[in-house]
Amino acid sequence: MTLKEYYNSQFRSDLALLLRGFEPREHARILAVGHIWTHGNCTQLSQVPADHRPQFLACLYFTVLVDQAMHTHFYFESRRFEELTQYPKFRVGLGHALHMNPASIVTAPIQHGLVSEDAVRQIIPEAMTLFVDETVSFFRDHMPQIRPSDFFERLLADPDIGGGRPWTLADTRPTSLHQLLAYELSRASSELHRNA
Repeated sequence: MTLKEYYNSQFRSDLALLLRGFEPREHARILAVGHIWTHGNCTQLSQVPADHRPQFLACLYFTVLVDQAMHTHFYFESRRFEELTQYPKFRVGLGHALHMNPASIVTAPIQHGLVSEDAVRQIIPEAMTLFVDETVSFFRDHMPQIRPSDFFERLLADPDIGGGRPWTLADTRPTSLHQLLAYELSRASSELHRNA
């Protein structure tokens, strides 16, 4: 199964499995799932089948990332985006409105032994390509006022994502997982910048 097939057919079911038995804090249809990562060492993730976890984490990462990017870089459009997507928030809850760095979505489960780093690293290139494709398609169909090249340029310039430096395809492939995420996002979105 490709990651796109997983995202379209299985991701929402696995998200429901993650939340099974968890008391998420909801307010006005906003679901905050950061508590799973900060309290409990990601043990809720064990409810997602092990063979789906790398795909699940990759999809959760880019779902949270696009939501946070909208909130940070396109604030005046973010309310409409939230109404259309109803994506989960990666923060602890209502008392903790600050978003958590989405890189923790993939790094914390690795640290707690719930998924292998190699499995996550293998899926990142495909995940970033899917993320770019899905985001471009969403903006084209639902929010044409946002130029995808502008969205990804702002996202990659964010110090929490790009690590405070622009990545180019000429760079040596980075070794840390956080840098690899930024590098692959740069690679996947590079065509947008050339065509802008």
